[in-house]
Amino acid sequence: MNSNTIFALDIGTRSIIGVVAEFVDEKIKIKAQHRLEHASRAMYDGQIHNIPKVAEGVAKVKAALEKKIGHSLHKVAIAAAGRSLKTRRCRVEQEVEDVEIDSDMIRSLEITGLQKAHRELNEELDGRDRFYCVGHTVVSYYLNNYPIANLEGQRGQSIGAEILATFLPDSVVNSLYSVLQRVDLEPISLTLEPIAAIDIAIPEDVRTLNLALVDIGAGTSDIAITSDGSITAYGMVPMAGDEITEAIVENCLVDFKTAENIKRELGKGKDINYVDILGMKNTISCPDVIAVIEPVLDQLADKITAEIIRLNGNKAPKTVFCIGGGSQVPLLDEKIARRLQLPKLRVAVRGRQMLNSVIKVKKDPIDGPDGVTVLGIASVAFKNVGHDFITINVNGKNYRLFNSSQLTVANALALIDYNPRELIARNGKNLTFTLNGEKKQIYGELGTPAQITVNGQPANMQTVIKDKDCVEIIKAVHGADASLTLGELLNSQGFDMEKCRVTVNGVTQKAGYLIQNGDAVTINDTGKVTGEKPEENKQNTAPKAEPHGGFPEKKWISVFVNGEKVQLKGKDNPVFVDIFNFIDFDLNNSKGMIVLKVNGEKAEYTQPLLEGDRIEIYWE
Repeated sequence: MNSNTIFALDIGTRSIIGVVAEFVDEKIKIKAQHRLEHASRAMYDGQIHNIPKVAEGVAKVKAALEKKIGHSLHKVAIAAAGRSLKTRRCRVEQEVEDVEIDSDMIRSLEITGLQKAHRELNEELDGRDRFYCVGHTVVSYYLNNYPIANLEGQRGQSIGAEILATFLPDSVVNSLYSVLQRVDLEPISLTLEPIAAIDIAIPEDVRTLNLALVDIGAGTSDIAITSDGSITAYGMVPMAGDEITEAIVENCLVDFKTAENIKRELGKGKDINYVDILGMKNTISCPDVIAVIEPVLDQLADKITAEIIRLNGNKAPKTVFCIGGGSQVPLLDEKIARRLQLPKLRVAVRGRQMLNSVIKVKKDPIDGPDGVTVLGIASVAFKNVGHDFITINVNGKNYRLFNSSQLTVANALALIDYNPRELIARNGKNLTFTLNGEKKQIYGELGTPAQITVNGQPANMQTVIKDKDCVEIIKAVHGADASLTLGELLNSQGFDMEKCRVTVNGVTQKAGYLIQNGDAVTINDTGKVTGEKPEENKQNTAPKAEPHGGFPEKKWISVFVNGEKVQLKGKDNPVFVDIFNFIDFDLNNSKGMIVLKVNGEKAEYTQPLLEGDRIEIYWE
């Protein structure tokens, strides 16, 4: 594809819409498009619950588009629904020399604003959750502290920007990335669905008016507010078309897919034929269906209007534009208008035919309000391509990551679904047994922690990465479990196997027997070799046991882990990762980003430990 062509995907709760769009003279020309409904309910409230199923649907849409355009697709623009949306509004200033302000300076200013917004959000959440920036808008630019529409080409002593940044839980974003990786697609743009929708549905010259845009999908109703030429607020209601469908399911005794078909037939105003779950044929009139769903429509209208008023400074906007498949249900627009005390004509359902920036397609199969957002996703990507993402290389493979804040190696590995278990070395298991009634212990070999480099230089999980950086990770190597044969044990104690009787758990064993945990070894000392120095066990270079029975003495240190005293037995020079062999902490059951601290400071897995160190380990 050429630089003017964008492949965009709208991965919705009920359906996936893909569009290949070309931008010609500031107009969008649709070259190919395809829509597919999920075969099962793989998504709820805009969140992907079944990654393989969603990936299967995306693969089908991708294949259909490739067939239509005659070549393969590798890069895609996507958007996330506003589930669990967080927004932050902040202002940043930068001093500049008296030079002409260019796009790079403006982009740097915006990135600074995003980083500040992210820090403020993290401070508010106090590490309880991890949120990811999915898009932003500039409310206003400033030149020498005065508002200005566009900084590019200007000169001054200082520039500023007021940024409205949007954040979602990283689980929402990571699930989208996982779907794309399964179908060999690389993201070139990530935005929030209402940002995409408003970009295409409400041009900048109309944003001087106080307007609300509501994208009513299947799982969520996303909201954006404009005023004084800017987008001033974003919000979300976790309720939309699926609740309407579920009311039909319950009252008509049909499956979800049949209920969806009944809902779509409402706009025709004719009687609707359907088959219920008992296999019986039924007919229902549109007024009867409306009566069934009206309580849900009232509830949805209440939630949407309450959020609009909250976002708009406790007052109603002048006009509301409704898009999304859920907006087509009869009476919903009227109920929204009534609650906002607006004339009915001021709440309008907006389809593609109203978009001045889109070249019209004859017999467009997706020309309704449900086909708007995907074009907005393409539009946002075309405007921001090359800015939103950075490319990094991890172990020879390229990945594109959203450049919303200062990325570290840890951030990058989380976003590409790198297996964290490959970073942590497990020490070999110890072997414990008794020799003539005395407890003995042999220590497993130490594991080798993962080694990380960035551009060939030693690095760690907190190392900051930038565009085109190369990250190399040598996986951690687990230590071998402790192993000792009966012959090796006797040799280390100065006994001659041929001159003494040896039993294990009361049974006579030969020299080649491998001692097991819990074994009771008994030696008749008539075979003791005098004047000979016991040979070292060449297969176990670590000290053999606690100090008894002629075994070498072992030293250890004590530390405090989350307030509890822990003795690191068997570790001459312990490092942080050794802790996990002595505490009950499940690294395989991730509950967020792991936090490691020694004496209040961030720590690495390879950091040496000293006597009395106070250690904290928890999920952030």
